[in-house]
Amino acid sequence: MTEEQAHLFFPHEPHEDLEDLWEHRLFEQKQFFLTRPPLAKVWNAKIKKLDKQYEAYLVLTEQNRPLSKIDHSLEGVYNFSDQYIEAFHQFHKLRNDFKSELLQAQTFLDLSEVIEEWLKVENKFAQYWSLPSTAENDIEILQGKEPDPMEFLKALKEGHEIIQSPLTKDLKTNYNILPEIVQKEVKRLTLLSKI
Repeated sequence: MTEEQAHLFFPHEPHEDLEDLWEHRLFEQKQFFLTRPPLAKVWNAKIKKLDKQYEAYLVLTEQNRPLSKIDHSLEGVYNFSDQYIEAFHQFHKLRNDFKSELLQAQTFLDLSEVIEEWLKVENKFAQYWSLPSTAENDIEILQGKEPDPMEFLKALKEGHEIIQSPLTKDLKTNYNILPEIVQKEVKRLTLLSKI
C-alpha cells in the first residue's frame, strides 16, 4: 500500500496522534463485536475493512505487523453435548470466554484471531441445531436477531417438559410441538448454518 492509499484508508487530521487514533478505532470495533449478533458475513466484512485501516496505519507510522501476543486457549475443536440444555450452557460459556479474549486483544492480529475462532464456534452451534425441514414452515424470523438467552433457555426447559427427553435428536423429532421461541431459533440457526 502506498502512503497516498494509506491516507484514504486511514483518514486523519495532521494534528492527530496516529497511535491514539488507531487505538480508538480498534476500541470502537471491539465494542461493535461485543454488542452485535455474531453474523459471519457482517463480522468478516468488518474485519476486512479494519485490516485495510490497520495496514494503512502501519504504512503511515512506518511499522511492520507485530506478532500475536494472546495465548489463544480457546482454539480447537468444539463439540457440544447431545443434550440440548447442556449444549446451550456450553455455547454461552464459550461465547463469554470469547468476549473476555476480545477485551484482552491489544492488536489487530489478536482481535482478528479471536473473531475467527468465535465465528467457528457460532457456525458449529448453528450446525448443531440445523434442521433442514424448518425451511418449509411459515415461521418468520430475522437472522440477525437472537432471542434473549434466558427466554430461550426457559423455552428449552418447557420443551423438555413437553417431549420428556433431554436429547437434541428427540427435540428435533418433536420440533412442531415445541414452544414458538424454540421453533424460531432452530429455524434461524438452520438458516445461519447454510451461510
